[in-house]
Amino acid sequence: MNLVLSLTEGCNLRCRYCYYRETHGLRSKIMSDEVLEASIKYAFQRALQANQNDLHITFFGGEPLLRFEAIRQAVSIAKSLSDKVDKKVRVGYSINTNGTLLTDEIFDFLKKEDIKILLSLDGSRERHDSCRHLVNGQGSFSAIEPNLPKFVAMDAMVLSVVTHDNLFGLADSVKWFHEQGFKRVVTAVDFDGKWTEADFDSLKLEYQEMARFWVERKKAKESFYLGTIEDKVKLVTEKTRYRQYSCSACASGIYVATDGAIFPCSRFISSKPDAPYRMGNVFAGMDELKTQEMRTYLQTDKAECEGCALRYRCVAHECSCISFYTTGSIEGVSPEVCTHERMLCEICDEAANTLIGQ
Repeated sequence: MNLVLSLTEGCNLRCRYCYYRETHGLRSKIMSDEVLEASIKYAFQRALQANQNDLHITFFGGEPLLRFEAIRQAVSIAKSLSDKVDKKVRVGYSINTNGTLLTDEIFDFLKKEDIKILLSLDGSRERHDSCRHLVNGQGSFSAIEPNLPKFVAMDAMVLSVVTHDNLFGLADSVKWFHEQGFKRVVTAVDFDGKWTEADFDSLKLEYQEMARFWVERKKAKESFYLGTIEDKVKLVTEKTRYRQYSCSACASGIYVATDGAIFPCSRFISSKPDAPYRMGNVFAGMDELKTQEMRTYLQTDKAECEGCALRYRCVAHECSCISFYTTGSIEGVSPEVCTHERMLCEICDEAANTLIGQ
């Protein structure tokens, strides 16, 4: 069972590609102690009902480290509940952070409680600062740089965003992450409806170089995970599909907004009372009718993708979050995403064949 807690809507950065960039000024809500406790209790209840032995809690935002004391409190609540159920439910933790607010005290706490770090980092200073700005408009890399060795020591996973403005040098940034000592890297494209054919041609060259680098690491027997390439390959080698491999929407995931509302995935989270795909709240529980509607959708292929051999590897078909933010509906298929996925799958298959034939 996965519980994602949006502890705050606030953030100390103003990233150029943030999907909340137009509404930052209106996003000031934080999760109350009451909602925090109810969320964790509800997640324990759902885990026990589903006979699941593990509960993973992710601290999310905004920037969750703006609410460090709430993180401490959440861990304390989870420990108390785990003790009460004779530790039938094992609890793990992770945090999505921009990495700018880490202190020795916070690092010590994260290490003590074995809280996994998902670090938003776009590369070395020039690349990172081109998009990830502080509120005052200055780059944020200098706030992260002194702690890079600590992030590496804690095996942080790097989450790097790609836009058509910063796509050049993407492969070099992946190599830079590797040089710093990071062993797990995922890149994600900001689909904004503005990607051109020329952009995709340039991105293809970057992906091809990334794939070659990944193959070299695998041949060298290195422990280096590059999710952009590796995940697409695994879907074939493990004979599964993206929804089964990576998606917990309405299945084993509870995604909670600051006001306690439950959503099917993190990208849907909103504190607006009329927000689409609002599935219930942590006090009354899930609206089973709405939940079943979402589950039915997730079990149904999109008619637009019928006959496509790549559909089960393609996030345009498989990921409700990406469909929602690129088309406004979980049923939609973005031509931009479709083009990207066809190109990426081809490159990943070539990389896999290279490994097989070595």
